[in-house]
Order: sequence, then structure tokens, then C-alpha cells
Amino acid sequence: MKPAPTKTDYKAVIVSLFAAIIFWVMNALNKEGYSQKISFPIRITYDDSLYIPTQPLPEKISVNVSGNGWDLLRKSLALYKTPIQYEISKPLKTKFLNTGMLTDSIQEYIQDVTVNYVVADRFELEFERKIKKDFLVKVDSLHIPLKDHYVVSSVINLSPRTVMIEGPESILKAMDSTIYLEVPGQKIKDNYDDEISLPFAKNNMLKVSKKKVNVSFEVEELLK
Repeated sequence: MKPAPTKTDYKAVIVSLFAAIIFWVMNALNKEGYSQKISFPIRITYDDSLYIPTQPLPEKISVNVSGNGWDLLRKSLALYKTPIQYEISKPLKTKFLNTGMLTDSIQEYIQDVTVNYVVADRFELEFERKIKKDFLVKVDSLHIPLKDHYVVSSVINLSPRTVMIEGPESILKAMDSTIYLEVPGQKIKDNYDDEISLPFAKNNMLKVSKKKVNVSFEVEELLK
């Protein structure tokens, strides 16, 4: 008579397998020689009263680090909120991030692992002098969208009549000294009194003393 087949204890097998995996992982993490890419926030400082970046500055930097498995795991899971400070003393002459300086700064920033090199998508920097310039504001009176047989019957009032703009030297010097505003709408037949946004008010590189100008004028119908 054949012996009855033994019933496999699957729960015991799973527990044993899980324990073996945990032991293997813990043993592996205790070893040296692992590498990992970690990202850090970065804040580039410069004299922003005299200079302005003409392309976005990097807000994060990635580095390749190596060390003990446990240390790398802790570093990769950490949330780094305090940005690494990177100072630029001569913005007009600085065209690239200095990776050697960054490596040293990050090595001081983190402990227990070795910073091997910086992994960056973009190293280029571009700065210009920041200047201020006054502009005269006028309305494009030839293209006011009036209703047929209606005309502007008064002086066109603007407040303010001049605005000051701060921004990159090359942009401001290339701009005409007069800014012309287009009156929005169609078939205007009533007296006009409204604020009109300057055409470049949303340009992040330009700081305008007044983003909107009040425009008012009277309108009358021509006698037939």
C-alpha cells in the first residue's frame, strides 16, 4: 500500500522565501561600491540689482554618489529642502556652472557618501546688465475701432503718460522710446474710459512701473 502524499505547507515556504530575500537584501546593502543619482535644489545667487539672467536658471542639480548601500538608500529617500548656494561674483564673465565647485559644495552638504560628479542637463548661464529706461506712452489714434460715422472729439488722455521699465540692457536699448497702445473693442460710439495693459506687461524679464494705463477720450457722431 502506497504512503499518503504529504501536504505541502505553502505558508512555511513563503515565509522562508521572504526571510531569505530580506537576509539577502540586508546583506547586499551592507556592502560598499554602490552608486546612485540624487537630486538637490540649487539657488544661484548674484547681485540682482545690477544683473539679470536672460535664460532660466537651474533650480535642481543631480549628482552621482557612491558608498555603502544603506547610506545611499537613506540619501535617496531623504527630502532635501534647503537649496545648495552657488554664488556668482562676475555674472557677465560666467558662462557655465563650475562643476568642480558644485561637487565640493555638495560634498559638504551631505555626509557618509562620496560625490563622484555632477549630472546636469544644462550648464550654460547668460547674464546681462540690468538697466532702467523711461518710455513715452501714446495711443495708436489711427486705428481706434470706432463705429462708422463716429470720431474722437477730444484730446486723448493717458495716465500715466510715461512708464519706467527695468530689464536686460539689450532688450531695452532695442525698444523704441515710445510705446503705442491699441484700443481694444469694436464699433465704439460712446465716450471711452478704461485701462489698457502694456503689450509686454507679462514679460518676466521686464519690470514695469505701471502695467496698465488709463485711457479716456470723447466720441461724437458726425453730422450727416
